[in-house]
Amino acid sequence: MFNTKLLAAALALGLSGMASASITGGSTGNTEFVFSAFDSAAGKGYSYDLSDLGWDDVYGTNVRMNSLIGSTNTASLIGTTLVVKPANGVLFDLALPSFGDFLGNVSPAAVKWNLISAETSGIKRIVQTVSQAPAAALTNTQVINGANFVDQYTGALNSKGTNVGGVVTDDGFALTVAADGTAYAGNVATFGSNLGGSGYTNTGSLSDKLNMYVVSSTTSTASTAAGRFAALTSATGQQVAAKVYSAADGYHLQVALVTAVPEPETYAMLLAGLGMLGFVARRNRRA
Repeated sequence: MFNTKLLAAALALGLSGMASASITGGSTGNTEFVFSAFDSAAGKGYSYDLSDLGWDDVYGTNVRMNSLIGSTNTASLIGTTLVVKPANGVLFDLALPSFGDFLGNVSPAAVKWNLISAETSGIKRIVQTVSQAPAAALTNTQVINGANFVDQYTGALNSKGTNVGGVVTDDGFALTVAADGTAYAGNVATFGSNLGGSGYTNTGSLSDKLNMYVVSSTTSTASTAAGRFAALTSATGQQVAAKVYSAADGYHLQVALVTAVPEPETYAMLLAGLGMLGFVARRNRRA
């Protein structure tokens, strides 16, 4: 449930307003999640440091990577399952502040978005959306470079402060342009759709639902050896996915467990079974 946090936040904002702060970056070993969107043709971007207000109460406050998958992070083992499953299956759901304003200055059909958190301390970890299930592991060098690029991106966002182009606040947002360089989400050299060419394609269109994966290196130093990847799931195997949707109060980001949808073959078997039951019932009545 989100009501407790929303009430507390409303009171806090009413008393003190939004305070300037920064995104907790990858070098801390326990990083925050950042939602990013951009229109490459327009050269405009949007970045949002996910607010505690949107996370389910089971994850507590100051929600970061470890809040979801734990702190296990060794050369042989990393966490890839949720440490706790929300009762309603929704991990995060909140209106994206000023996202409608961003969309009003770009072509919504051209917008790409992603959700990501990356750790650059020790064995590197990235929790991210993917456009499709990875077919093979990245090399340790690729994972390390990708994590470092995310850290550079969030660090650049922090350095913007209240400069023209946006404002970074405590769990707040930034509006950026291509001239902002590393702080711009669409910067193909350091972020963009695949972390500067080092990672999996992690973006989708506004109508897409993107599955989330945990990607990691197996060493703390660069090498051509294969890293690791696995779908982010609940302990019972339900996959976690993110989506953007429109609601009465604006555009929301939602991160939730995917409800299994039966395959066509399953429906066919069900219908065949029902047909057989009907046949048996009719035969019994005639008998």
